[in-house]
Amino acid sequence: NSDPTTLLHLGAASEMLTHALDASQRIMRNLRPAVLDQGLVAAVNWLVSNFSKRTGVPATVNSLQQLDSLPKVVQLAAYRTTQEALTNISKYAKCTRVKVEISDAEGVLTLEVSDDGIGTTSLDLAKTSSFGIRGLKERARTLGGWLDVSSRPTHGTSIILSIPLP
Repeated sequence: NSDPTTLLHLGAASEMLTHALDASQRIMRNLRPAVLDQGLVAAVNWLVSNFSKRTGVPATVNSLQQLDSLPKVVQLAAYRTTQEALTNISKYAKCTRVKVEISDAEGVLTLEVSDDGIGTTSLDLAKTSSFGIRGLKERARTLGGWLDVSSRPTHGTSIILSIPLP
């Protein structure tokens, strides 16, 4: 049928379907980024490399293990913690270097993201607008872990994620 109204509806439906598929793929990528398929350390290296290219701030990743056998939810929590920490650093830290350390010593995944920037105060962290850190703490709690933020003005900030491993 080549009725113009029908063709118009088919075109609109096809366009909506394409947008819906694009949106669902974008959501799935955001839920579990494809880079995590390469393993946690590779994914964190990728985040850190992009951070350095974008900001010009040198950043390193230290890990003695590949940590590829960690549960996917633990890998995702570590990835998102790194992502949020680097976002905060790029916005607020005014630092000259960043260091990320990852280990699974003593049955606990430990991820530490630290910078040598201006630091932050407990008042800043308690602001109702600090959704990022609050969300990371909640994510860690749902996995039986915890997130600590330590900082001293002019001495940088350190975000430490700890998750007991099964």
